[in-house]
Amino acid sequence: MSQAAPGKWYLIQCKPRQEARAEENLRNQDYTCYLPLHQVERLRHGKAVSLNEPLFPGYLFIKLCEFTESWHPIRSTRGVLRLVTFANQAVPLSDQLLSNIRSRVQQRPSSEPIFASGDVVALTTGPLRDLDAIFSSLDGEERAIILLSLMHRQQQMSVPLKALRSTA
Repeated sequence: MSQAAPGKWYLIQCKPRQEARAEENLRNQDYTCYLPLHQVERLRHGKAVSLNEPLFPGYLFIKLCEFTESWHPIRSTRGVLRLVTFANQAVPLSDQLLSNIRSRVQQRPSSEPIFASGDVVALTTGPLRDLDAIFSSLDGEERAIILLSLMHRQQQMSVPLKALRSTA
């Protein structure tokens, strides 16, 4: 990502889930590219994992000089679908836009971690909405086991993970 490279920034549409492949192949051809990534936490096989995913899925930025670089190899690069155009004209993006995206990606805190055992959570949906509970564990990829105090006893319940929010 050389800032001093001549040219203007353009947008490339990538084949589905092939942004990293397109970026790697374009860099191998000596193009300057930028694929903004952000960190997200996902559930994989019942475990929370931290992943870097594209900020704009399906797209990446490329710096091209219309006078000195050949644009033709871009079309046949693995992972690339097309150069984004309007009325068959590639429209350059402002350097300020790319600068703003870079600064926001660097400032962005990593996504909130999935709940840990013992965390106090609140239910967000259903008849028990707004009641506090204690997060016990994950129950698959989309459900959680919580401990809810009902009738002076702790009841164990399995609820959708998206129906919980942190009370901290």
